[in-house]
Amino acid sequence: MSMFKKGIQFALLSSLVITPLVSLAPSAYAANEKAQVWLTTADPNSEPNVGLRTDTRLTRQSDRAFSTASDNADYTFNVNEGKTYQQMDGFGVSMTDSAAWLLNYKLSSAKRNEVMDNLFGLSGIHMSMLRQPMGASDFAWSTYTYDDTAGDTALNQFSISRDQPYIIPMIKSALAKNPNIKFIASPWSAPAWMKYTTNDKNGTGKLKAENYPVYANYFVKFIQAYQAQGIPIYAVTPQNEPLFEPGRYPGMLMNEQDQIGMIGDYLGPALNKAGLNTKIITYDHNYDNWNFPNTVIQALKNNGKSQYVAGSAFHHYGGDFTAMTNMHNAHPDKDIWFTEGGFGTWNDPVNGTTQGFDNMINEFIGMTRNWSKSIILWNAALDQKDGPSVIGDNNTNKGMVTVQNSDNSSSNPEDKVTYTKQYYLLGHFSKFVSSGAYRIDSNTFADMQSVAFKNPDGSKVIVLYNSQNTAKTAKIQWNGQALNYTVPGKSVVSLKW
Repeated sequence: MSMFKKGIQFALLSSLVITPLVSLAPSAYAANEKAQVWLTTADPNSEPNVGLRTDTRLTRQSDRAFSTASDNADYTFNVNEGKTYQQMDGFGVSMTDSAAWLLNYKLSSAKRNEVMDNLFGLSGIHMSMLRQPMGASDFAWSTYTYDDTAGDTALNQFSISRDQPYIIPMIKSALAKNPNIKFIASPWSAPAWMKYTTNDKNGTGKLKAENYPVYANYFVKFIQAYQAQGIPIYAVTPQNEPLFEPGRYPGMLMNEQDQIGMIGDYLGPALNKAGLNTKIITYDHNYDNWNFPNTVIQALKNNGKSQYVAGSAFHHYGGDFTAMTNMHNAHPDKDIWFTEGGFGTWNDPVNGTTQGFDNMINEFIGMTRNWSKSIILWNAALDQKDGPSVIGDNNTNKGMVTVQNSDNSSSNPEDKVTYTKQYYLLGHFSKFVSSGAYRIDSNTFADMQSVAFKNPDGSKVIVLYNSQNTAKTAKIQWNGQALNYTVPGKSVVSLKW
């Protein structure tokens, strides 16, 4: 993530409680079936740092019943569960060093349990994915890798001990709330001694040719070490943002040819030899250079090594989400994930408008309608100064939650938490769409967007976004029945039945 991604200071809320979902039985096409309705409405003025109405923040409304007769509506949405698209892995964030430290040390045990319930539990938004940096990212107290002993090509000094005081405990806490979390892991840099660079994990540099097999073994050791902690790694990417040289925090260049070789000749065979079924996902960078993963995947297919690459991963700091449909059309046999989306003053400004609200929900619907199996946002938590971070305070990033940190003390829980817009808007998906759900067909409009899903238990979900300033009535047609719901202006609503 580049250095201009920044955040702002937030007002503080002490807690949030969301009413648990009612259990849904497997699909049955009963007449007058009821749909749950959950609503969030933008308001940039009542609490500017959150930007949402205080009384409609993923708040349950009265149920609506399907009927064979319905009134006229401004928009009609036809939900067709007979036509499916991608299968969803889930929705989540990154448990960065910064996020884990804040959640572990700046919250008392009772407050931490409440926050983790809200993030990962059924009574909260029930996130189902975590993207873990392999070593330090920009959001860490210091730069480190799992083997900083120069020349240790046998990796005898490999250790995840730096993660054990608070990162692994917070991951385990999330797993205790949702045991089905899927983990994607990405390195920001190889150990400096493996690179053509100075003795520094930051800045420029590429992996030395002779260290490709060493680095592949580094991945194997990481996956095995985390597995031994009870944390299964679902997928890895060879490099976070492989075309970006950050300078101020860990990074490493890895072009198309580098990834073709890394995946096909080293990482894929190494995981296979170790008996690991962890997926390998190429790219992990911005929409605007989707020909990178296209080139990597096509070359691996041409070389008879297609089995080693599961698909491609994208970020949103350049280009737009339609690039993922381009990738799907080029390689319909390979999957697509959205693995990092940061929000801060550049795309979620506190400027008296609904700009951030509109940007965020437009992206979430766009990602899922363009074949992504996931939406993974950036830091699960940051403090009121956008940190802790190796790039310094006031860097304009926002976490999903803001945790008060007045003194950088690991012995002084402050128990002050604000849930940001990211929490509520991602919750319109993560709370209702289960891992293993399929996106199903629904029509959409420019000023009233939709996306729909069918869960493994047969329940259906449709998310609607009214981008207009005035309320509009939506008709949901499904299985020969319909229901009407009037969506307030600048609102998102999730219906589940």
